[in-house]
Amino acid sequence: MCLGQILFKKTATLLSASNKVYSNNLLNTLLNAIQIPYFFLALAVYAVATFYWLYILQKIPLSLAYPFTALAMVIIPIASHYLFKEAVTNYYWIGSFLICLGIMIISFKGVN
Repeated sequence: MCLGQILFKKTATLLSASNKVYSNNLLNTLLNAIQIPYFFLALAVYAVATFYWLYILQKIPLSLAYPFTALAMVIIPIASHYLFKEAVTNYYWIGSFLICLGIMIISFKGVN
């Protein structure tokens, strides 16, 4: 899921750099996006992630598995910082710590 988001961001960055973004025309934006290979790679990654998610849900209860999707809120900003030079603030680190703490608490509850 995180890789798909990074690839969508890369697509958006390339759209912006090529001046092909038409904010008032969604169809033109879509037509330009489908010309970028990262867009199709992102869709493929999402398709694989969907089937993997189905596999996981066969093995683990949704109430235990779903909180782990919040890790995307931790992973994506870190990746964006290194790949796209986006800022990561101290508030982000505090929030990320709380997300990880919450996931750990839920996981321990799920073990019992």
